[in-house]
Amino acid sequence: MLQKTRGIVLRAVKYGETSLVVTIFTEEFGIQSYLVNGVRSTRSARIKAASFQPGMMLDMVVYHHARKSLQRIAEVQYGYLYQRIPFDPVRTAIMLYIVELLLRVLQHPQAFKDLYAFSEQQLRWLDRTDAGIANLPLFFTLRVAALLGIGLPRGFSAAMPYLDLREGIFLSHVPAHPDYLDAAASEITDRLLSCQTAEDAATLRLQQTERRKLLLHYQDYLRWHIPGFTALQVLPTLFQLFDTSDS
Repeated sequence: MLQKTRGIVLRAVKYGETSLVVTIFTEEFGIQSYLVNGVRSTRSARIKAASFQPGMMLDMVVYHHARKSLQRIAEVQYGYLYQRIPFDPVRTAIMLYIVELLLRVLQHPQAFKDLYAFSEQQLRWLDRTDAGIANLPLFFTLRVAALLGIGLPRGFSAAMPYLDLREGIFLSHVPAHPDYLDAAASEITDRLLSCQTAEDAATLRLQQTERRKLLLHYQDYLRWHIPGFTALQVLPTLFQLFDTSDS
């Protein structure tokens, strides 16, 4: 059945001589895989391979069958064309962080319309903003967890300064395991959780060492709460770019 949906490209893998299998986070159907035939052909293809670079936002007409694991695309056009991300290595790395995080946390083909809308909004903001962008991966990770129903709580105080990443609660004492945030990291996390927008998060002044530490801890949190979750491959590149930029 033909259906219209928007989508964010998460991954494209070569298939055969001229085709691609593309993983897309769709607004209507959640994460889906699509076989796109002939898109890598040297001949003029109706659908271009450039449409399926990670992070691209698309408007699509698709053949959707709920019982099939591999769908097909009838029509596709760009839903948004990036103006700044392709020419800015830090913005590109953050976009790839967003894409890879979605790829790791979306494990079943079900719709998450709030998460889709949030993800698209953050990608557009990343492309357009003149504000600082270095805190976006932190803000995005915490909000994604919340939208998936596994969000960290607020509740930092002098009496409850330690955030237990296994249980997702603030404690008055250091837990008997290594998966927790110290008082400084817990306070920053509580402040990030209070942010309503990426613009709010951009106002928090953090050191690069703090961002690195928090992102690694947030990966640990997701590992505890999402079966099969593994650390993102883009992190070393992101950290290196943060260390050499003023974003």
